[in-house]
Amino acid sequence: MSSNLLSNRRNTRENLLMFFYSMEFKDTRSKISDAELKKFLGDVSEIRREDKLENLRESIKEIFDSVKIIKLENDDSIEFNLPYTKESVSMTFEEMDSNNVYDGFLTKASELMVKMGIRDDKKQDTPFSENSDNMKFFTSYVSCYFSNLDATDKSIISNLENWDFGRISIIDKIILRMGIVELKYFNDIPPKVVINEAIELGKKYSTEKSNVFINGILNKLKNEIRKTDN
Repeated sequence: MSSNLLSNRRNTRENLLMFFYSMEFKDTRSKISDAELKKFLGDVSEIRREDKLENLRESIKEIFDSVKIIKLENDDSIEFNLPYTKESVSMTFEEMDSNNVYDGFLTKASELMVKMGIRDDKKQDTPFSENSDNMKFFTSYVSCYFSNLDATDKSIISNLENWDFGRISIIDKIILRMGIVELKYFNDIPPKVVINEAIELGKKYSTEKSNVFINGILNKLKNEIRKTDN
């Protein structure tokens, strides 16, 4: 499991959003097991690793495509920078040409990930245990989310104006639920932080207008749930 998947609360919230989305059409009345959570985080790690590898491969290929139209000798050196690292990379034109023919720089990109210390999420293992603060946050969050789903949805419905609950997008619905869960069950997180983090999730994963909608609903609920908080 990737240690950086749960490295901070924002990353954790993003993974929670993905997990809740993946469970949206499944039966969540039974308790979610640690094995299910571990499998989900492992799948996310693999996807992110593959994305990173593909980004590196495409970057090298792009550089090669831009220099191959120039008349270069085989031993001419090409120096360039890649994503995820500040170090520069140097390859001869012959080396780039042969790697392109071989597998389109896939093997070379994989080698550079190791050589340059670019994080390979698949190999960064973190024990799945309650000793991690963010893992505790993750597992507690999942439990609070599913065990209070009906009540959470009722809170959303009671604060809708001229809008039907069924018309709310799945992503916005999940983000609102997450905000309510934090307001109700994670009192150590200030309401402003809860709402700001929900808005950031909306900006990244939903539509341009969703942040206004999310902000409006959660601000109303903040006043109901955290009456003594600022």
